[in-house]
Formats: sequence, C-alpha cells, structure tokens
Amino acid sequence: MSQHLYDECQEPRLNFIANSDVIKELIQPLVIRCSAQTFYSERNRSVTVTFMNIIHETIGSLATVSKIQQYDASPDVSLNKVQGYLSNQGSRESYLQITWTHPTPLQTGKYTCVAHTINYVGIVEKLEAALSIEVKKTSFDDLVDVVIDVLENVEDEKTKVKMLQQKVDKGQSCSNVRSIKARVFVILASGLEVMCDTKTDGGGWIIFQRRINGKVDFYRGWKEYRDGFGDYNIGEFYLGNENIFKLTSTGQYDLRIDLEINKKKYFAEYKDFKVLSETDNYKLQIGNFTGNVSDDLSRQNNMFFSTFDRDNDRSTGNCAVESSGAWWYDWCSYTNLNGQWGSKPYFMSVFWHGVTRDSKSVSFTEMKIRERE
Repeated sequence: MSQHLYDECQEPRLNFIANSDVIKELIQPLVIRCSAQTFYSERNRSVTVTFMNIIHETIGSLATVSKIQQYDASPDVSLNKVQGYLSNQGSRESYLQITWTHPTPLQTGKYTCVAHTINYVGIVEKLEAALSIEVKKTSFDDLVDVVIDVLENVEDEKTKVKMLQQKVDKGQSCSNVRSIKARVFVILASGLEVMCDTKTDGGGWIIFQRRINGKVDFYRGWKEYRDGFGDYNIGEFYLGNENIFKLTSTGQYDLRIDLEINKKKYFAEYKDFKVLSETDNYKLQIGNFTGNVSDDLSRQNNMFFSTFDRDNDRSTGNCAVESSGAWWYDWCSYTNLNGQWGSKPYFMSVFWHGVTRDSKSVSFTEMKIRERE
C-alpha cells in the first residue's frame, strides 16, 4: 500500500506559456509566465520550488524569484511588470511572470525558464522549459484594425451612455411634470409607474390610493396591500405599502387626502408623513394637520397597518374584519378609506367620521404625497 502511494507521487513540472507566440509590435502586450505545480503523495510530501528564472537567449536573465529574495527584474531589462511567488503548499502554484506593455522586435527569440526544487530528503533538482516568441513590426493594415476596434468600442460606449440617458430621462418625478391634464402617469427613476396629481395645490403629488366608483375590491390581505393592486385604467388602486415605505424613507413628505361626500369636497393635509418598513408592520407616522375636514386621522398616528389576515390593532377583535377594510387601526378607527364601497352598515363603509357621521359614505377619495422642498 505504501509503495502504491509513493508511485502516485508526480514529479514537479514546469508550465511555460505566453499570451501568443506571435506578437504585433506596440499593439499587443507580451506576457510570459512560468509556473510549477507539485503534487504530493503521503510519503513524499515536501517538494518545494526554491528559485525561478526567465532567460532570453540574447538579453540574458530577465527576472528571478527566490526564497531569499522576492521577484526582481534585471536592471538592464525594459520590463513593465514582474510578478512572482514561491509556495510552500502543494495546493498553491509557484510562478514567475513578466510583461512588456509595448514590446518591440528586440523581444523576439527563445526564452527559457529555469526552476530549482528540493524534496523532503534534501535532493535538489533543476527543471527547464523553453518557448519562442516573434515580435513582428506593425503594418498599416494592423493599425487600421486597431482604429476600427477603437471606433467600435467608442460606439459601444456611446450606446451604453445613450441607454443610461434614456433611463434617466425615463425616470421622471411628479414634482416636475407640467401638463394640462389633471392626472398623468410617470415612471420614477426606480422604475415604479405612478399617477400624478398635477393641479391640486400646485401639483406634484404622487397618488397612492384612489377610489372613485367601487369597481376594485379593497377588502384584501397583507400581501396585496404590501405589493399594491388595482387598475390605473379603471382609476382605482392602492400603490402598495412597500412602495410607500420606500418613497417616504428617501425624504420629507406631506400627505394630502381629498374626499367628496354628498358632492361636497373636503381635504386634510398632514406634515411629515411616513410609513415604516414591513418589519415595523408599515407603522403610520404623521405630523401637524390642516384642512377643512375634521382631524380624524391623527387618532391613527403611530398605529400599525392591519388586514383581515394580519391583525396588528389594539382591539380585542380584528378591526380589519369588523370594518371590512385594511387600515392603521387602533381600537378600530374614525377613518376607514379602504372600507367596503357603498356599504349600508356604516362601520364597514368608506368613511371619515367627522363628516360622514353614522350614515353617509365617501364617494371619492385620493391619498397622495408630495416631497417637501
């Protein structure tokens, strides 16, 4: 068995290569690499490379690497780069590499790599490998090819720049949209498509909730409220709590809520609107209030978002189920803008308690945010 292991040991071998055996002067770099990889058996386990040298047939020694001295280039050689490393581990390669960035015909000729190894009983062995390189003078056609390659690369870069510019141009903002239409669609830099309110109080609003006719069902679960749902063509949608979180985490935003009840228009505005992350159950944060409607949403400040399948309210029951909606419920709520459209049971309808009281229902609602300058 031990004899078998000994026979499996492979002698160190040199791998001596160049990036090409024919190089075009001043156009192509010349890279020559000599490496040694030793494989060990359990019995013969300590063969190491102690010295490597690359030699040119007329110039002489070009570079060396040894255990005593790190890699080094001969002083009279115009090498651009020398790299080398001698490994003590069988799993790593010992190597010496030289580079001319702009070679000339002087580098034409035969190259030899010499390596010294020593095994576990102290026997030193010399290994050699050779290769030949021809550095040709650059022709006019070669220069033409180089120019063509450069131009092609320039065109590729122009195309990339143009594509990036298109992405930048495509990434608009509701704050800089000017349109005769009251509602337009833009694609933000993030790629998110949003509906903008361009008219209300100077415009620039991103609408994240809109209900006008009850054609879209808002009694939905956590995942749908997280990701968003609805139809821009119908005009009813919820942008999604994750999108609202990402938007409001990038700056200071104000919230505006527009309502219509019995053909009368109302609004509420809150400073410093923010929705926290899903980890925080999309917690609502709002600041100071202004408007021509009662300040009913402040009761929901610092409340978590709840749905029928994710109960985060402080009630003993499930307010989302009882109110047929999804909202920042506390002990249920004085507002329920995601409730059941046109519901006769008041507590399940779309309501804002200060104006709808216990009988009326909201016939139009928009919730929107605008970044503060």
